[in-house]
Amino acid sequence: MKRLACILSAFLLWNCSEPVAGGPGSETTNGIAYVGEGRVASYARIAVRSADFTSSVDSATHELVNADFYADSLGNFAFEAPEGEYRLTIVHGGSAYTGLYTTKGDTSIGSINLEPTANLGGVAEIPKKCEFVWVGVRGMDVLVRSDSMGRFQLSQLPSNDSLQLYFLRDDNEHVYDSLSIKLEPNETEEIDLQPDTLKNKIKFVAVADGKAVPFASLAIRKSDARIDSLRVNNVVVETDVYADKDGMFAIDSLKSGNYRVTVLHSGMAYSKVLSEKQIAKLDTVKLTETSNYMSRVTLHAGDKYAWVGVYGLDVMTKTNADGTFSLPMLPSADSLEIYVVSQKKKLYVTKDVELSKGTADFDYPYVVMQNFENVKDTANWYFSMDSVGSRIFSKSFETDNERKSKVFHGKYNLVGTNNIYAWVLTGMMLRDEAWNLSSLDSISFYAKGSGQIRVSLENWDKESEVAGLSLKAASEWKDLNAQKWTRYVVKYDDLCYTAQDVSNCYIAWNTLKDDVRQLHFFVRNGTEFYLDDITLYGVYF
Repeated sequence: MKRLACILSAFLLWNCSEPVAGGPGSETTNGIAYVGEGRVASYARIAVRSADFTSSVDSATHELVNADFYADSLGNFAFEAPEGEYRLTIVHGGSAYTGLYTTKGDTSIGSINLEPTANLGGVAEIPKKCEFVWVGVRGMDVLVRSDSMGRFQLSQLPSNDSLQLYFLRDDNEHVYDSLSIKLEPNETEEIDLQPDTLKNKIKFVAVADGKAVPFASLAIRKSDARIDSLRVNNVVVETDVYADKDGMFAIDSLKSGNYRVTVLHSGMAYSKVLSEKQIAKLDTVKLTETSNYMSRVTLHAGDKYAWVGVYGLDVMTKTNADGTFSLPMLPSADSLEIYVVSQKKKLYVTKDVELSKGTADFDYPYVVMQNFENVKDTANWYFSMDSVGSRIFSKSFETDNERKSKVFHGKYNLVGTNNIYAWVLTGMMLRDEAWNLSSLDSISFYAKGSGQIRVSLENWDKESEVAGLSLKAASEWKDLNAQKWTRYVVKYDDLCYTAQDVSNCYIAWNTLKDDVRQLHFFVRNGTEFYLDDITLYGVYF
């Protein structure tokens, strides 16, 4: 019953196969496939094609053949042979068989032994007006594209039989050349069909662990390049050029500019930003183990996710609703600049990272909101007062001897003593956006001075205040020390005070956290204060 089902399945698949079809004069052909030491090739993939069959570019594949049918669990197979000469190909794991047959022969193929496959790499001659070529094997489905230098790679080819390679132009799919080859089991062969065109090329070699890396892949991008389409792509870079069997790359000279040069091979990578002059002087690039990078970014209020990529690479991933993401197999041992964009391709933020080889740790995010060193950033830092008559005397950004850096210094005079409505306020808009700070862990800052201070996250605008919707989540008041700098840490669940100064930790934080616009510091019951190094942990924007 199994044999009948196999024959029926093969018959149906055969009649649906586009490359070859049975017809008048076709016959049922039987056989059994073995692989190594008499083991049957259970469920081996089998394809039958006319001897001169060639694939079309639309159906190009790296697979040797797309199966028409499969052997059964005992390696038995049957099919209706077409008229004329045809090629039978059987694939099982890393072993394969191929041979030419004709319907004039015996309808019983008998036992077939699959042999280990071989690999063929090479350089094809590229015709004029072509940028690349396609390389295939007659009677099989495999069809691969060369790079711009004509380099190609055909993996897992059947051994011990003569194969006819064919070469297609990229512009009209015309077969312009052919070549007969025969490979031994487990052989790796390299053929060169080009005249010497490397005379004026930039040549350098990829090495790993002190050895040349054959057939490594190379990609060169502008250092600030971002990919155009927002889709998940786990490929670090799409290959531009392959190295030869000795690990050597040969590329054309580049226009003036900075480029990221990336070389990949089997979990190893080299990636570095170089000028065109530095690239021209390359001799050897050393590959090291790659790393996985995991972290989290802060999303705009209302956004469900963002897209994360790396300048000069093709990799792209999508965050979850918390902003968490993972980038696999990134080059290590050099700085990478990660970028984050919204669904509308608006740039969120960038971040420089330098990965150690073989690591896969989570990079816990934080952002230094203000350290008062950058004049451009301090221009957005404001200092204001209450509405009951308090006065501001001065606002300055000055170098502090103890901190050895610039700090904010504010002087003021409040109305009355212990007046709960008398205070001054200093702070900033959060980069002109509303942010989802749901993942905030804590806020730290350094301060000294007289009186008391509290930190507050807010979502305020004039319209919301008029409508009575202004939101605030503030900490309790903390005493300042006038003699020395003190580091304060405020956890997200310490932000308990609402705009009405009512303590309700759950309401204050949870009604605000996913839509935050301002970071403020309130100060009271003193005359001056200093601030420095304000950092938010658990977020990055």
